[in-house]
Amino acid sequence: MGAMAYGVWVLAFKFTAAISQASPEVTAAIIGAMATVFGGIVVVVITQRNSRLQASEEAHRLKKVEIYKGFIEFVSNMIASNNENLSLPAPSQNELVRFALKFKSDILLWGSPAVIKTYIAFEDAGKNNTVEILKTVNLLYTAIGSDIGLSNSGLNNSELVKIFINDRENYKDS
Repeated sequence: MGAMAYGVWVLAFKFTAAISQASPEVTAAIIGAMATVFGGIVVVVITQRNSRLQASEEAHRLKKVEIYKGFIEFVSNMIASNNENLSLPAPSQNELVRFALKFKSDILLWGSPAVIKTYIAFEDAGKNNTVEILKTVNLLYTAIGSDIGLSNSGLNNSELVKIFINDRENYKDS
């Protein structure tokens, strides 16, 4: 390593000595060419770095989508099991606890702070009435959408849970 550094120093010293003896036109051309090459290298390095970051973020997003999709499907099945027109069994208490434990582990690693905080509020609301649970499910769905880059613009009246409710006219989210 030391020999390489010494070699670079010797080359740089000889290069500056040669440039100082060259005519101003040649010196300007050499410096201009070096600046162009250096600028190109900087642009390539920055582009490669940004591409790697973007690929990493997309892989992270895909993992989040997988986790959140599982949660949405589980909650949808729970809601659908209460529909007398469907013959879906409600999950058992054991299935519910196992799913919640896995989801908590997943969002601990992959979830945004907003999703984690809203999930805690969702669990706390589970101790209260159905309206409170549905309100926090809606908030959790909104946080999940934001975390994976979806726009929640225009969704402000519990529409994300209302799509599962047959009796929307009688549902009051306040």
